[in-house]
Amino acid sequence: MLVIGPRRALIDHLRARGIPFSVWREHAGFSLADAQQVLTAPFWNTTEKLKRTIAEAFGDTRYSHVIAATEGAVYPAALARRLLGARLSPATTALRCRDKLAMKEYLAEFDIPMTDFMAESAAPSAGDVFARLGTPVVRKRRKSSGGRELSFVRREQDLVLQKDGRNILERFVSAPEASIESFVNGGQIRFVNTTRYVEKRHVNFVPADLDEAVLSAMLELNRRVLRALKINWGITHLEVYLTEAGLLFGEIALRPPGGYIMNAMRHAYGFDPWAAFVAMELNESFAFPQGPSGYACVEVLHPGSGRVTEVRGEQLVREHPATREFRLKVVVGDVIGERQGAGEDVGYLLHLSPSPAARLALLDEFHRNLSIRLEEQSV
Repeated sequence: MLVIGPRRALIDHLRARGIPFSVWREHAGFSLADAQQVLTAPFWNTTEKLKRTIAEAFGDTRYSHVIAATEGAVYPAALARRLLGARLSPATTALRCRDKLAMKEYLAEFDIPMTDFMAESAAPSAGDVFARLGTPVVRKRRKSSGGRELSFVRREQDLVLQKDGRNILERFVSAPEASIESFVNGGQIRFVNTTRYVEKRHVNFVPADLDEAVLSAMLELNRRVLRALKINWGITHLEVYLTEAGLLFGEIALRPPGGYIMNAMRHAYGFDPWAAFVAMELNESFAFPQGPSGYACVEVLHPGSGRVTEVRGEQLVREHPATREFRLKVVVGDVIGERQGAGEDVGYLLHLSPSPAARLALLDEFHRNLSIRLEEQSV
């Protein structure tokens, strides 16, 4: 098996099953001494560079499966499957799940509800953009994830149009957000989880505590999108806006979610989502649970940039009976840099409750007792 964009929990599962693996990663990280081969190189932006890298690095070995575990790995993995003789997925699907503009242009043909958008390279003028999309204009990189390279342009004179084809412009949506995680095989959704973003990029509830009508609409939208994209197997992460007028599609990723949602699913449902992910990739059956056994909350810790002067409440959190996972990566004196994307944090807290109401109360309790002070202000 070739893993592109490795995640530690995924590699641990492959080790536990004794599945031989090679790895292509962008940056050095945790130990991969037992991998058959390790390539540390960029996930290039051009198809030809990707093909050349795959052929040169892995072309002498036949792989039965290629797994993409991160956003940037999805398209390289689709190419690698063809070049290396592995289980195939549609390259067009991988491209549409990587490129926000291609994704939205394609899904718009299936009447998937979404906010208005346009390619920045096709915009006639800044005035035309604001007239169509309103204020603020949301500018995103077409091939980025986790909130990286996202900005809000509030004034017409500040929008200097870039014609390099790298950005998509969107109408701003002011609404709560949620996501749907689906395990798919044989073109069928085998298991689905919903996540509510209580505080985007910081606090996630798994499963979501939403009105039944909203949950039903989310699941139907998810089915429509997966059917339109012809997703046959793997795991998907689809984000939605919960507006007063109804649901709006945000985007979809063909890879495991971030934000410690996989960890939260493990505790909320009592199964190993990484084992399930590998089963979907290997075309194996998997015994999914019928529903949640608890209600998980993940708080991703990042107080902002600055020097840490105090950490308060750490011992209380570690000893609390509801705490399931807690990691703090900083101590007093450390300097925290500005957060560039959702994948950057200084730790996380995962706790489990018997009901949605108890989960909400526990979140408030931990907010009151756990804090990281930066210089003279507490966050």
